[in-house]
Amino acid sequence: MKRLPAFGDPGVLKKLEKIAEKDLDPQSGKLFGHVYNARLFDLLEVARKAYLMFMDKTMLDFTIYPSILAMENEIVAMTASLLGGDENVAGNFTYGGTESIMLAVKAAREKFRREKDGVPEIVLPLTAHPAFIKAAAYLGLKVVRTRIDEKFRADPDSIAEAINEKTAIVVCSAPNYPFGCVDDVKSVAEVTEGKVWLHVDACMGGFILPFLKRLGEKITDFDFSIDGVFSISADLHKYGYAPRGASVILYRNPELRRGHIFVNASWPGYPMVNTAVLSTRSAGTLAASYAVMHYLGEEGYLKLSEKVLRARKRIERYLNDMGFEVLGIPEAGIISFTSSKVNVFKLAKLMAERMWYIQVQPGSKKLGFPKSIHLTVNPYHDEVVDQFLKDLGECSERAGKPTEIDESRVLELISSLKAERGRLPDLEFVNELIHVMDPDFVEEMLLNFVNDYIFR
Repeated sequence: MKRLPAFGDPGVLKKLEKIAEKDLDPQSGKLFGHVYNARLFDLLEVARKAYLMFMDKTMLDFTIYPSILAMENEIVAMTASLLGGDENVAGNFTYGGTESIMLAVKAAREKFRREKDGVPEIVLPLTAHPAFIKAAAYLGLKVVRTRIDEKFRADPDSIAEAINEKTAIVVCSAPNYPFGCVDDVKSVAEVTEGKVWLHVDACMGGFILPFLKRLGEKITDFDFSIDGVFSISADLHKYGYAPRGASVILYRNPELRRGHIFVNASWPGYPMVNTAVLSTRSAGTLAASYAVMHYLGEEGYLKLSEKVLRARKRIERYLNDMGFEVLGIPEAGIISFTSSKVNVFKLAKLMAERMWYIQVQPGSKKLGFPKSIHLTVNPYHDEVVDQFLKDLGECSERAGKPTEIDESRVLELISSLKAERGRLPDLEFVNELIHVMDPDFVEEMLLNFVNDYIFR
């Protein structure tokens, strides 16, 4: 068992460099997932310096550091102004999209409890982010899933069928993560009629869709300009280009936010007031987010959004020309594609050999979702798109045709998987298995695998 060193190691930074040797470089422009790279080294330096300036300050007690309260309120106001908000909009800075979502769901649950009895329900289109299911599990809501249309957007009719007296919150995405499509929020708002809480998950789109619209793109309406939208989540650490974790949760008015705030005075210590799930938080990411927003300004965000748009459209044209099927109608920085002629899992593996990371989406045969590749396009990709498409074309020729697993042999094939603690098995094979298995079985299998083999 590894133990704490008996003596301090002044060379530990070298050790960290050694540990990270096999990591992909987030500044390389070769990752199409989990990275939001503006490729502006001056911006990176500003963010790092701002983080270090406030790293030792806590966001736990806003009475100690007036600067923290000032920065948070200004970030909320700037974000609200981008998303159709007015002076009545209230909100808070959080450490990530999941935390923002958790707070919105809690606020909706508390409103439901004040007005009704019983188990509250959350209505989720199949493309809604799993963070909402996680929030429901933590907060005791029943999940009601609804259909999506042929363009991979929420189906308002299906949502209408799902709403009842137990509905606490309905969710739309702007855009959804799997396909980059923006739900028809206006049509869903006509269904909820301002009587049922409607949350818009703009974690992926909140800091790019407004700028793409200014660039002349036709963007589906999704923000507070639509009557009936109660709350919006938007991640600064995505297309806001702030360090992780940084997100904002907004409410149409302060009254709606009441249920997300935790207050406790029934102990011997100081009165506890939390406007987030976490209590102690470094103010470093808050300060870095503040610095990034001010350093870029509207002009900077417009320029970066234009680069994303140019790269995404270039990739989209190439995929169509090469016979791939682009899934849905991309509106933000995401594009996903599939193929009836190319093994997309093998394609991802071959691209990885060339140090490109493209994200595999196993899909689900049972749910009717195809195997696909997901690309999150960054501004820096505008500079490397030629090489990316060249490699994608060459790897596509080598990937071969799609394969199908014999469903009658699934259990036998699972037992053949070889895994060692801390090491991953062949992910191409695992993704093929996931595609044909029942999602409930996949979840149980992954839970056991991660618990037994991946983490200590």
